[in-house]
Amino acid sequence: MSDAAVSRIVKTRCALAGLEGDYSAHSLRSGFVTEAAAQQVPLAETMAMTGHASVSTVVRYFRAADARRSRAADLLAQAPQSAEGD
Repeated sequence: MSDAAVSRIVKTRCALAGLEGDYSAHSLRSGFVTEAAAQQVPLAETMAMTGHASVSTVVRYFRAADARRSRAADLLAQAPQSAEGD
């Protein structure tokens, strides 16, 4: 299947789901790498799965995932606790 065909499928499915934005085949790849980073999949393993040749490209996704995790942890730490602990 060509990149263009995958992009058409992604665009169609995103539109049917009511998602706004410009999605493409690259959206799947970048989303996969970002999620792999968030799940702490080793860099080399992620690169083997995605076919990335450049470490510097993949590291950007890993840094973005680290930043999100850090912000999320900060927000959770600041959240008020209820008297019942939930």
